[in-house]
Amino acid sequence: MEIVKYQDSDYESLVAFMRINWSSEHAIYNKELFDWQYRVDEDGLAESLLLVDNGCIEGFLGVIPGEYSSNGEQYKGISFAMWIVSEKYKNSGLGIMLMKEAEKYNPVCLTLGCNFQVVPMYERMGYSYSDHLNRYVIPLDVNGYVNLLKDPVDQASIEQWIAGVEERLIHSYSPILNITGEELEQLYINSVQHRFSLSQYRSASFWDWRYINSAGYKYLFFGDSTSEGIVVARLDRVHAPDENIHGTKVLRIIEIIPVNADVWKGIADHRLNEMIAGVLSWARDQGCAAADYQLSSNRLEHVLESIGFKKQNIDYTPTECGLAGLFQPFRHRVNPINFVWKIKNNEGAFQNTEVNDIYLVKTDGDMDRPNIWPLPKGWN
Repeated sequence: MEIVKYQDSDYESLVAFMRINWSSEHAIYNKELFDWQYRVDEDGLAESLLLVDNGCIEGFLGVIPGEYSSNGEQYKGISFAMWIVSEKYKNSGLGIMLMKEAEKYNPVCLTLGCNFQVVPMYERMGYSYSDHLNRYVIPLDVNGYVNLLKDPVDQASIEQWIAGVEERLIHSYSPILNITGEELEQLYINSVQHRFSLSQYRSASFWDWRYINSAGYKYLFFGDSTSEGIVVARLDRVHAPDENIHGTKVLRIIEIIPVNADVWKGIADHRLNEMIAGVLSWARDQGCAAADYQLSSNRLEHVLESIGFKKQNIDYTPTECGLAGLFQPFRHRVNPINFVWKIKNNEGAFQNTEVNDIYLVKTDGDMDRPNIWPLPKGWN
């Protein structure tokens, strides 16, 4: 039994292994998506690990490599995205061995959306735990929004909520087409890097990989990287072919990065608020029924609430905030996106980091990649 790094030549054998031990069909079996998610390089190498016995794959630890900023220092890091061991080796400790091998070379390790059953294992291995990303929701169309709620709600309350929102949707912001990774990296450095104790370092290559040249979704950029800030978002659609909500549009706001870094300390910035409202106005004009945004920290809550967003609790309350958790395929309720993290400094000691000092959004793991592929024509 040995642990080796994944290579491109392993792809067919790995998919065959996953079909037996994980899922018979999945979007990640599209090779373009697989190579993009796991950042397989030009030489066919990646940071993901295989457990091999006599030439046969018996385990896979899929990791997304990246750089991380922690207290002003940069570290190599990974996000665990998939962890599979064949049935005959379950409860053998080989899965833990895979993780420990990955940890040897990565001072920062984290995962988003982990199974509740393995949380105690992570904690025993020195990881910190948060049970959710903060999720903020806002309606843009009464009927469309109500149809996406988990539980019935008094429609008049949604009408009143939207009336307050629409007062702020004065100017519409269209997506910008000429943003570069270099511009976005500089904005990240000025806005986020020194304001949080932990975040994924958003270099120019990160922006190019994760958003600008994404193999999964078409991401949209709004705003200005020198005056207001940047919003990164995408249009999502409900995939529920047997229901009348099929095709309903929702705006998923992924990143909000203000030019004025004092916003993270609770300082209001009218230009940022106006820009976010302008993005929502554009989304309403595109026929979106709702919008949402998720972030580990609550430091943008003052901005979001001033525009009309409300916070959704992890039990999908209050009722008017019970916007469905998954749109492709459509699920009214899914487990909240929880996360674990571990940081070792250059001396090898663990660092404690408060949740509000962490900047993580759902794309920092594998929570924002297609579950259905190919998407219906015109949906991406």
